Amino acid sequence: MGVFGKGEKSLQTPTATIGIRGTACYIEATAAQVYFCLCYGEAEIRAPGETAILETIATTYHDHPLYLNADRQRMMVPARVINHTDAELILLESLVGRIPPFVGLGYHRY
Repeated sequence: MGVFGKGEKSLQTPTATIGIRGTACYIEATAAQVYFCLCYGEAEIRAPGETAILETIATTYHDHPLYLNADRQRMMVPARVINHTDAELILLESLVGRIPPFVGLGYHRY
């Protein structure tokens, strides 16, 4: 799990390259599959070694978790939110003097 400030960052995983901007995300990775939850913010997903964007995601509250598979025929598969909580995001953001954008909006399911 990580929170990132302004500016573009690139996360390399076994099954995808994820470009992120001003966001928080949670990732679990194995060689064959990556679980990726863009908790809030924006991300661009590419296949490893490719420059073409496969999908651009913008979320406000865990709106689009995915499994990113090594099998290109099933590279992006919808997932549910697993293994991370809003409390963890709030704690991480507090360490850098910020509050997650979902705080105060009535969201708090995870």
